[in-house]
Amino acid sequence: MWWIITGGEGGWLWGLPAVIAAALFNPFPSTERWRWHLRGALRFVPVFAWLSLRSALDVAYRAIHPRRPLTPALLDFIWHIEGAHARVFLANLINLMPGTLCVRITERGMTVHILGDPARTLEGLVRLETVVGRMFLAVEEE
Repeated sequence: MWWIITGGEGGWLWGLPAVIAAALFNPFPSTERWRWHLRGALRFVPVFAWLSLRSALDVAYRAIHPRRPLTPALLDFIWHIEGAHARVFLANLINLMPGTLCVRITERGMTVHILGDPARTLEGLVRLETVVGRMFLAVEEE
């Protein structure tokens, strides 16, 4: 991934330590261990790719088409999945999807800034939360 970002140029001298440090630093410590559920992870990839593409096309269309303006709003989303890791993973995914940004995380849910239709965004969030929930298996430490 780093090679793609840098276009094959250098940057490894400072880039590699930065990537390793970022991977090791956990701003959300938890007593909960987790592992991926392979079948859930395989189902996750196409759903995330589709929702990202759909969101990107929608935001691009809104940006250039005068009849579909950007309509920013805040949407409160209530968690249906358990486990801190799955919730943080979902909140980070929201930030990767065009037109959405997680602006607050609470025990009850998260607040998402959106640029389009709240009902359609909510539908996508529910679908994404379902596949993320299937991907994670929370295992509490004993």
